[in-house]
Amino acid sequence: MSSIPYRRTHAPAHSRSLTFVKQMGALELIWPILLLVLGILQLLNPILIGLAVTMAIVPWVMRLVVLRYLTPPTFVGGAMTLFVLGGVVGTWVAYDPVLSWPTLLTLLGSVSLFFAMANAGFSRRGMAGGLVVISSLAAFYFVGQYGHFELPEEVGRLARLGRLTGSLLPDFVFYTPHPNAMAGFLEGTFWLSLVLIWRARGGERIIWGISSVLLAYGLLISGSRGSWLGLAVSLAIGLLLSIPNRKLRLTAAGLGGLFVMLSVLAITRLIATGQQGAIISSALYAADGRLRLYRNSLYLLSDYPFSGIGLGETFAMVYSRYQLLIQVPFLTYPHNLLLGVGLGYGVLGLVALGWLLIGFYRFVARVERVGLNARWYPFFRAGWLGVTTILVHGLTDSPQFGGANWTMPLLFALMGFVVATGHLVGIDSELRGTGLGNVWRSGRRFWIGAAVAVVTVLVGGYLYWQPILSAGYSNLGAIYHTKSELTPDLRTAGRTAAAARASAFYTKALKLNPALPTANRRLGLLALERHDFDAAMTYLERAYQNEPGNQATLKALGLAYLWTGRLDSAEEMLGQLDEKDEMVEELGAWSWWWGTQDRDDLASYAEEMVERLS
Repeated sequence: MSSIPYRRTHAPAHSRSLTFVKQMGALELIWPILLLVLGILQLLNPILIGLAVTMAIVPWVMRLVVLRYLTPPTFVGGAMTLFVLGGVVGTWVAYDPVLSWPTLLTLLGSVSLFFAMANAGFSRRGMAGGLVVISSLAAFYFVGQYGHFELPEEVGRLARLGRLTGSLLPDFVFYTPHPNAMAGFLEGTFWLSLVLIWRARGGERIIWGISSVLLAYGLLISGSRGSWLGLAVSLAIGLLLSIPNRKLRLTAAGLGGLFVMLSVLAITRLIATGQQGAIISSALYAADGRLRLYRNSLYLLSDYPFSGIGLGETFAMVYSRYQLLIQVPFLTYPHNLLLGVGLGYGVLGLVALGWLLIGFYRFVARVERVGLNARWYPFFRAGWLGVTTILVHGLTDSPQFGGANWTMPLLFALMGFVVATGHLVGIDSELRGTGLGNVWRSGRRFWIGAAVAVVTVLVGGYLYWQPILSAGYSNLGAIYHTKSELTPDLRTAGRTAAAARASAFYTKALKLNPALPTANRRLGLLALERHDFDAAMTYLERAYQNEPGNQATLKALGLAYLWTGRLDSAEEMLGQLDEKDEMVEELGAWSWWWGTQDRDDLASYAEEMVERLS
């Protein structure tokens, strides 16, 4: 499979076909809009969904009939297919598919938008301008209405500045975006806006200058440290690549790495001496909370390793119910790209993401080697640095695959723009005699790599079939367990049947691997629910032996000990929880509730544990 969709020598020879390609490109840019609107606005009307899907199919059918192919071969076709398949699986496993359909529709529209941008026969300057205009309009809304948004959690100087300048315009708020999500939407096109300023003339330069200022100011008042980190990393990469001499470039990279190491050591010393200051303290507090979230989310992912928990807005209740063991939503998404994709799209999504990133940056590296003097090269570099900014931001937050579907299309469109511009850079370089044709011959390598991957999977499956099968049974049990407790409007008989299926799958998993912590913990949770505390204690002790750091296991085992009167053991388990204050409040509620159930013994256990933990 070639890393370049088509070379000029492979393009249709007659002008009619060329005209058709441009017309199809225009149509393909338009038809994803309905899918995106339905997904972002969560309009789940079956008729509208059917119309959107029909519109999606039409240009592909026309392309197949006239040009005899659906889309030129591209290095991400397989990755995008896996993303879609992962989204379909994620919709099936969700405890409430209504929560998943908007994200699935947005994903379908975003993938379609990627191919539309990658195949479009329009001016790359116009495509870049369109992306920047969309981001600038969002920035204008965010900046101009910041003072009218209800954002009580946003405090500090930047928030006060945003409220000051955001109160100058009248209130026309129709949606309140989260500042971090808005930063994820604006950051990708910032470098493109600077290139447009550089390439513009006269009044047009003023327009793009205003766009850049809006984007920069919006990113500033968003207070998004992850976005600033992404911009800093992409800026550093861009500066390094701008050094023509390879030795100087490596020297600069080494000095930069040394500077980062010294900075980390200096901050560590300040922390050790208690002189870190307000800024570092705030960053440490935020980092500690994120690391706890990542650890807990990783444990949650281990319960659903193949399927994920479900697409869309499923994280809040699943995370609360099975990781924090509370009945109300706490956080809406895991704030990390890998965890967000893994939990939402399962193993197919993670494979797709890895495939996409490897293919994308392999493509970038090859164009960078041959296209330095090409006409569209600055747009290409600005585009992929924008994508890099978003991905680095994704290490600390990833709204595109979390709680803000509306940020997803711009990421896919920007990647499509990079691919389309890279092809022009490559073709231009090839015509200049740079030997690009030898660089792009990768079809044979792709099939060799695919064959090696398949053989590796088959051999691994043969050697480790028992652990893999036990994990699969446990995954199925977790799906039915979740549906039995969280599916809305499910009758009692349906919940009982789903819980029985979950228990049966957990039991099958334990027959293959008796030490499997997920199945033991989940069976312990089921036993706690039916107040069979002795059985719960047995299962949870087995789980604790293999995952002593899992907060869900610590809390569940602590409660099992507590309700069986083993207060010292309960105190040992519950004392290891990250949030002991919340546990104390919860035990107070347990004391009241057991009193209403005429279980004064359990109520007194809860009261005594409150005193011990306090």
